[in-house]
Amino acid sequence: MKKFTCFMIVGAVLSITAPAFADENRAVNISIGSIGGPLDNAALQTIRQVIGFAVGTSTVDKFIVYSPRAGSPIPIEGGLSACAEAGFGTSNTTFNAFIQELRSIKPKSGTFYNVELTASCKQR
Repeated sequence: MKKFTCFMIVGAVLSITAPAFADENRAVNISIGSIGGPLDNAALQTIRQVIGFAVGTSTVDKFIVYSPRAGSPIPIEGGLSACAEAGFGTSNTTFNAFIQELRSIKPKSGTFYNVELTASCKQR
């Protein structure tokens, strides 16, 4: 009986902690800016809307804006550098759909746009 109880306790602990270890990349770094010409403001607004919807639906729990930031220099070209981290209860499918939606945005020529997976958002 002791072995069965021990097995149940270990199984319960593993089932709770397994999802935390299984998901290596639960955040995404997002950056958009100009490479000399005018910034594609329509793409920037679309990115902001996608992120805002993800925050509103709890797909993203943590959203950190790295630039522009109060007290820091603001790039003349404008743009955005930020990180969005998956919500605690967000499934991989939902978060991956969010990433795919971000990656589907194609800014005009003269604007760079990067979406890179990362383990978590870091405060800079």
